[in-house]
Amino acid sequence: MPHVPDHTQAPAGERALSLGQYASLVAALYRGRFQAEPWQDFLSELRALCHPCLTVIGLRLPTPGDAGIAYVGGANYSPQDLMNFANNYSALAPLVDLPDGDTVALDDLIPRSQLRRTVYYNAFMKPFDQEQIIGFDIQRSGQVALFVRLIRGHGAPDFGARERDILELLKPQFRELAVWLENGRSLAREHTLHEQAFTSLALGTVMLDAGLRIVHMNSVAEQLLKDNTSIARVAGKLRVMHHREHQQLQQAVAQLLTDSTQAVPHVIPVERETGRSPLFLTLRRLAQEDSLDDIQHAALYMTDPELRQIDQTPLVMDAFGLTPQEARLVIALANGGTLEGFASDTGISKNTARTHLYASFRKVGVTQQSSLVSHVIRAIYGL
Repeated sequence: MPHVPDHTQAPAGERALSLGQYASLVAALYRGRFQAEPWQDFLSELRALCHPCLTVIGLRLPTPGDAGIAYVGGANYSPQDLMNFANNYSALAPLVDLPDGDTVALDDLIPRSQLRRTVYYNAFMKPFDQEQIIGFDIQRSGQVALFVRLIRGHGAPDFGARERDILELLKPQFRELAVWLENGRSLAREHTLHEQAFTSLALGTVMLDAGLRIVHMNSVAEQLLKDNTSIARVAGKLRVMHHREHQQLQQAVAQLLTDSTQAVPHVIPVERETGRSPLFLTLRRLAQEDSLDDIQHAALYMTDPELRQIDQTPLVMDAFGLTPQEARLVIALANGGTLEGFASDTGISKNTARTHLYASFRKVGVTQQSSLVSHVIRAIYGL
């Protein structure tokens, strides 16, 4: 446990938290990810200490079309409630884009008398008896990775030094938690992808080392190897029967494992017998922290267009670091859709769709829609 800041050593009546309270909060924070209702113990303890009407811990801020990921202590909100907030109010919310690690109160940004005249207050805050908000954001790679909010209603005491001190004590732990969650997120997506592939029988997943030794593969990959004479498992290694294509596989794996800057997956079409479409192999480098040992591995996805039934959203999210809504947009464009059609189908404005498009440009590393579509098609279909 890290050193507790000096102000916790003040006389008992002046401490923000006792050591016992601090230890209990930290323990609840780290076990929260594994609870049936995530972080409810932590949120409950924080409410008891700070006496707000609501406590919130979140992993992704809501935006129009995306409910985000947030857990609330002191109220029950349905998924539809969260989506309604994202679509109707998130763009108006004043406590967003906070400086990394800075504790900010709504009162710091706008006088309460002025707040009460805003659309956001009268349409959202007042009906839910929300008057005061205070919290902080923790960023990773320039994006919000975790956020905490304390919320009090009309007539409640003002947030003061004690609440700010408690939040200050928690920041180092939230930074550590953000790193831990980030390291586990890609592995979690991998497991989700395996599960979806198993269910849909559409995507085989193989984990390879530098020598093409098969470290792990799912049942879909095993079935595809049995059903296709052009690729096989030979002496524990993956082997493509056509020499040129096997050389491509060797070179792609070697490049992925030696060049950490490679962001776009490699795609290799494997020819099959006349009359059948190619079997596509999509390769990407696995992050070192996702490995169970010290050996760098590559992930290979075997896609059979004749069996393609899987939702490709997780693969595109994983390949390019997109949000779910951004991934769905670029997949729609790759399938011949339009920005206007996507906005209409998903119930968001064209401007919001365009924001998702520009964010996708930045993450994929392109400046034109045609290039974006090309990259995504290569990742999904290998064309």
